[in-house]
Amino acid sequence: MNTNHWIFISPHLDDVVLSCGGLVWDLTQQGHQVEIWTLMAGFPVDEDFSPLAQENHLAWGMSGAAAIRVRREEDHASCTILGAKAHHCDWMDAIYRRDPHTNEPIVHNDQELFSSPPEPALVEEITRFLDQATPKGSQLVLPIGLGGHIDHQAVVQAGECVSREENFYADYPYILDEFENRMLWDNRLINIPRLLNQDALKAWQAAVLCYASQLSGFWRDESETCLALRNYLAGGGGRLWERTVS
Repeated sequence: MNTNHWIFISPHLDDVVLSCGGLVWDLTQQGHQVEIWTLMAGFPVDEDFSPLAQENHLAWGMSGAAAIRVRREEDHASCTILGAKAHHCDWMDAIYRRDPHTNEPIVHNDQELFSSPPEPALVEEITRFLDQATPKGSQLVLPIGLGGHIDHQAVVQAGECVSREENFYADYPYILDEFENRMLWDNRLINIPRLLNQDALKAWQAAVLCYASQLSGFWRDESETCLALRNYLAGGGGRLWERTVS
């Protein structure tokens, strides 16, 4: 059996598993080496949290460094279920980042979080990282960027500058509310059909449930979470997309 080395790029500590955890499990079951690199997994540099960060901490039931530590632990547990290796980078989530010139938060509210453009310097840093750190011959998988989250857009823009071919995954659950994306409008991407069985679904559900601090932002309880993933898989979700034109 031919095996490959797959590198899935996750803006946050749950994005890849939420979006295509069943696919990750299926690849590892076939003997492929799979790694999930989470870029915005860094610890906040101080405790001068913006109001938006404080709102998120309240929802998570924990604050700052403690929240990131728990989220990293959740991600390790999730990746273990899927058979993937977790790698955490040190860029901070947008809710912790500040303008280096004004010291103002990059984003002040949810509207800005999903509409503001990413910082050019950050995009350049991620581009260099992906170019230098991604092993030759590996399969790179990037988010499409559905939903418009500033961190997802940073990864998308960096991916456009990386000098290699890539695959893509649709950002879930954002895809449920927004399918408007220029890579989909002009047919630059095509969905790759793949059979994912009930074992893949069960592993996916179990892996997603590891992110206990985050699930209340999407679903009411574990049963609703599992049902949502089942329906998404049945509707063709959770597969890869590939570029059709350069």
